[in-house]
Amino acid sequence: MENGAQNGLRTNHDRDLKLNGINGVSIVKREPSPSKLGKSSGAAVVNGGYDTPMDADPPNTQAQAATSAPDQDSKMKNLPPEIAHITQNFIPLPFILHRLAQKSHNDLQAKIEELAKIPIHGAVNGATGTAEDNSEENQNKKANLLHFIQDMHSKWVKALVISEWSRKASQVSRLIDLNVHISEQVGKYDLGLDFMGRIKRDLYGARLPDPDIKTALQVLSTGQAPWMPEFGYIDPPPLTVAEQLKWVGELNTLLSVRLNLEDHDKIPYQFRDYRIDSGRVTFKVKGEFEVDLTIADEDFEKQFWFINFRYNFSPAPQNLPEALMSFVEMKVNEALGTDGLRGCYEFLHEFVLTHKINELRRQAMVLSRGRWIEHIKIERLNRALSIQYWTTRFTATGPNAGPKSWIIVGINSAKTPPRNSPPGTRPTSYLALRWFRDGKEIKDVDVLADSEKISAEVLLKRIIAKHVEHILSSMYAKLLSKPRFEKRQASVSLSINSEEPSESTLVIQLTHSQTLTLHMNMTTGLFNMQPAARSLISRGEVFLNQRCKNPIEDGVIQIESIRWQSEFDEIIRRGKGSGWHMARRPVNSDEVKRLHPSREHCQTLWLKREGWGPAWYLVVCLSLAGDTWWLVEVMDDTPPTEAKGNPPKPRSKALNNQANVRNSAIIEQPAARIKTYNLLPITSANPELSVTFFTDLSALTTGMIAQITDITALRKNKIQYAAKRADNPYFSPRLKIPALYVRLASILPPQSGERKPKQPRGSWAEEFVQIVFRGVRGAAVPSSRRLEVSADVKIVVNDKSKFALIKGNVDHDVMYQPRTGQFRIQLRTEIGKSFIDPLTTRLKAIDRLVEFVAAMSSRANTVKCESVTLRKVVFTYGTPGTEQPAAGGQPNQPRWRVVLDLVRSEKVDITLEKGNPHIRVQDMLERLVNSPVGFEQLPYWLQVTLPLHRGLDSIEDSWAEVTANNQGDLQILPRALDWLSVHFELPGAPNKPPRKLCLSFKLKSRRGQLWWNMERHRRPDEAPKNEEDPFDAVLQPIFESRGDGWQGHGKSAVAHPNGKSIEGLLAKVSDAVKALATESSPPAPAGSQGAAIVVD
Repeated sequence: MENGAQNGLRTNHDRDLKLNGINGVSIVKREPSPSKLGKSSGAAVVNGGYDTPMDADPPNTQAQAATSAPDQDSKMKNLPPEIAHITQNFIPLPFILHRLAQKSHNDLQAKIEELAKIPIHGAVNGATGTAEDNSEENQNKKANLLHFIQDMHSKWVKALVISEWSRKASQVSRLIDLNVHISEQVGKYDLGLDFMGRIKRDLYGARLPDPDIKTALQVLSTGQAPWMPEFGYIDPPPLTVAEQLKWVGELNTLLSVRLNLEDHDKIPYQFRDYRIDSGRVTFKVKGEFEVDLTIADEDFEKQFWFINFRYNFSPAPQNLPEALMSFVEMKVNEALGTDGLRGCYEFLHEFVLTHKINELRRQAMVLSRGRWIEHIKIERLNRALSIQYWTTRFTATGPNAGPKSWIIVGINSAKTPPRNSPPGTRPTSYLALRWFRDGKEIKDVDVLADSEKISAEVLLKRIIAKHVEHILSSMYAKLLSKPRFEKRQASVSLSINSEEPSESTLVIQLTHSQTLTLHMNMTTGLFNMQPAARSLISRGEVFLNQRCKNPIEDGVIQIESIRWQSEFDEIIRRGKGSGWHMARRPVNSDEVKRLHPSREHCQTLWLKREGWGPAWYLVVCLSLAGDTWWLVEVMDDTPPTEAKGNPPKPRSKALNNQANVRNSAIIEQPAARIKTYNLLPITSANPELSVTFFTDLSALTTGMIAQITDITALRKNKIQYAAKRADNPYFSPRLKIPALYVRLASILPPQSGERKPKQPRGSWAEEFVQIVFRGVRGAAVPSSRRLEVSADVKIVVNDKSKFALIKGNVDHDVMYQPRTGQFRIQLRTEIGKSFIDPLTTRLKAIDRLVEFVAAMSSRANTVKCESVTLRKVVFTYGTPGTEQPAAGGQPNQPRWRVVLDLVRSEKVDITLEKGNPHIRVQDMLERLVNSPVGFEQLPYWLQVTLPLHRGLDSIEDSWAEVTANNQGDLQILPRALDWLSVHFELPGAPNKPPRKLCLSFKLKSRRGQLWWNMERHRRPDEAPKNEEDPFDAVLQPIFESRGDGWQGHGKSAVAHPNGKSIEGLLAKVSDAVKALATESSPPAPAGSQGAAIVVD
């Protein structure tokens, strides 16, 4: 409100306010003007006098009234509790004034904008002046403004009057309470009188008349009463039942003869359904009426006469009002008299059609006041009805004004007969329907306006259902024309209900688990999207309902927008828990077109997996042309922002800000380019974005990265390979990665210093090794951010029988399956590193193990394998199984265990158990096993040298007592596996050096057989031989004798390498030298006859 007042109208700024206790309404304490206290106030004072002309009381009178006011207030406040205090529907005066001021301001602003839009003609030929503009536009403008001001003025005058009465609000409130209480009491009195009157009236029916005892006794005793009057009427003879039936039957016969013989060609086609009964003919017109007619003369030229009329549709009254029935009877009889049955039908037909239109209008008016209020507009035409629906769908005026839709139900004059009209009949008028959809008339509307049940709501629903069907079907057809739905990458279904438009739905698949259901509200015509709880769906719904002009085109665009936002939101939200996060696009928009060559608009989402290198991205392209997932490698090793030293800008996690994120991301055009892009083999167009999916996605993408890295390494090392499709049991069927087949011979080249083998290395297996990606794991080292990938390598052996000693797990990551004859290797490495180097190491270890297993298989009678792994080989060896027990009935010697430690690929360590005879040559065995042919020769040397070392252990044990008594000493010095020396040292004579004997044992081959050759070895510093050498004295008999498997050669002796031969020889030598040490003569050799044995 503006400050100040107009023309003496007072303001309320200088009033002292107080609350009257009723809804906070303020009342004004009125004070007279000091200058007017002594003056009378018989008349109202205007413009500077008292407040308003309503102040008729003088100030003194007001002062007296003020003094008596507390007494009256106390009386009013002390009302009895039976009088209720009315406070309902009371509105505070400040609230009214505030709303009125707000409305005045808004209306004034709108009026100013409206007047500003009215054009005014400018001055002619540039003439200017102060003359008043009397143009029609200016006059209209002034009149419009004047009417607005008058309207506002009247409202504020009413507010002024209300403010005057608000001073007495407390008194008026109490007066209202008294009035309501008095009205309630009066009502109770009226109800009591009415109740008593009804009781008195109802008693008349319950009251019995006084009995006429006199007349009753007279009649019962004599049978007559003389004092009763007699009128003398002559009763007609009553009709018997037979006469009544005969009379009705004759009338039925006359009607049947007339209708079937005389008037059969005059009966209208619509009256073909009739029934004769009870002396009348009933013509029934389906969906319109039934009329009963009869005849009053036997002359067939006379007319039919009207009896009764009934409606044959619903809703309709059962009986017509008396006046209307008289009118219908008169008109029908007139039509029967002039035009016969044809005239009767035409009159009643037109009468029924008019009643149907009135009934439709009545129902439409009820709908417009009910739940269709403000959404339909009814207009009554000449014997027609217009119903406009969806009136609030578009604004009536303005730039967003949309087309209107309405129907017209009227009577067609039958110039063009209806489609269901029987041929050869005279056309009659009928109810017709015209439908105007979005301002254009739709021809051939398959909706009947005339039926047996008249319902404006059903008719309106069917038309709206047609409109909804048109919108949803057009959107459905447009979506089906897109490749995404045409190729059935996503589902879309349409359900049309011709009776309930709200149940017609268009269901579009957004993601694997989310669908969008599109309805249209029957009354408002607005779109309804479900589920409505999601903000992006509600925003799309608001856009379609408020800003769209073409619901079909805009609807398809909004559906696709909701789909890709839902897909991206679900990918980001669910993928975050699996290590996937959204990344800034590293390339410009032109490079992105390489991923999506279609003309359809495409939305891309760039993702990155934790632990990937900076050059790898996962790109999701969503479009109506089809969704694709790409693994992209960019040219730069680091993202452009990091290369420039600028940290990435923070991104909003909310999906509705993704567009802003993308816009901010491309402000600085990146300079990177796409190096490679590979389409992910995801079989499902709408994968279920579950934890399993993202796990498989991580394995798939990481496997593709690892495979590309392996291919790069294979090409660099010039190793032959091939990529082929193969079953991968570690992935779900919808994700497939081709396997790499690498030539084994290319991975295992000949070792340096190795003898040229008869067969190339790796000949024990098939030509190609299969590498199948197995999966991805977290970082092996907590400090590392790189992921760890694993692969499964399959090697198929050629001959399974050669690998009978290998069973189960060869190592923690190598397993052999005897049934299938396959080695399986599990490799693990960081992403970005190739599997080829660890695979080469493992294949070399397996190749080495295969050689040793082959060697053990060839010595199966003496070497027994206990466990075979790539880290350790455990086997036992001993006397061959075919060997007989030793002399004296002793059992076979025990078997000895050997452990080969294969952990270090550059060296193999041998561990021998305590008491093993070969402990003295353990270092030599390790050198042998680490030689190029060590695995093949080790079992051989263990078997060949075991009797020798076993015999050496025996003589060591026998010399233990001699050594303890200081009678001699024994030392064994191995020089090689096939050569060792045995040193005997005996104490000499007093003042003489000790006596020493050195025997050399060498393994020699003679005529394809192996022999241990024993001879005495003299050192260069040894004294020259004399004839009294005690060692020759004790050895010569042995050199000239023979035993079981051994024999002397005069200066030496030879023995077979088996246990009986070499051990017997060693025992003879030991006993002979030990006897010398104990000064005892050695026993004569058993079986010796002094004959010499010559060995060539």
